[in-house]
Parts: sequence; structure tokens; C-alpha cells
Amino acid sequence: MPLDGTGGAWRVRATLDGSMTGLFLVDTGASLCVLSPAVARRLSLAPGGKAQLQTANGIVTAPLVRLRTVDVGGNRARDVLAVVHAAVPPPLDGIIGLSFLDNFTYSVDPRRHTLRLR
Repeated sequence: MPLDGTGGAWRVRATLDGSMTGLFLVDTGASLCVLSPAVARRLSLAPGGKAQLQTANGIVTAPLVRLRTVDVGGNRARDVLAVVHAAVPPPLDGIIGLSFLDNFTYSVDPRRHTLRLR
């Protein structure tokens, strides 16, 4: 699927729980997916615990949520863990991390601006 970006930051469109589509940063270094608080409210996601995150500003605690489905380019993963954190900068709705990507064999081709999921 096509990636939007310039190599330093790749973005994709993703659909969460079959009802909300948004713009997400692809981050192979993020253990979990991250959702903005606005997205979590829109999906009416109830926290199911807390997770500690290592950020550039140190360790923070964030609510942990579970998405029924995450779909990127027709590639769907079920039961995906994510955290809700306000550090997601607009216009992004969140971050696609390893809690989604590890459901697939994946590769990024920066010359072709594509993400491959198998």
C-alpha cells in the first residue's frame, strides 16, 4: 500500500473498529499503537488498564485500550492493544506500532513509498 511522507515519517490511512478512518504514523520502533484522546472518545473506548511508556521526556503512564480491528490497506488485525496519549501531533490520529505490525511480515520500501504487509 502507498505511504505518504518523505522517509523521515511515513503515514498511512487506517480504519479502527470498522467505523473510523484516520491518518496514522507508521512507527516500527513503537511497541504499541497509540491513539489520540479524541479518537479514543470517538470510538468510546474504555481503558482496560495502564501502560508505562518510555518517551523522549521520560516514563509516562497512559490508559491501555483494546481495538476490535485495525485495517491498513485491507490487511486486518484483530484484538490490537493501543495506548491513549496526547502526544500525537495533528493532523495525525495516532501511531501504527508493533501491536498491529507484528501480526504480519512487513517491510517498508522507501524508494517506492510503499508498506508491504503479508
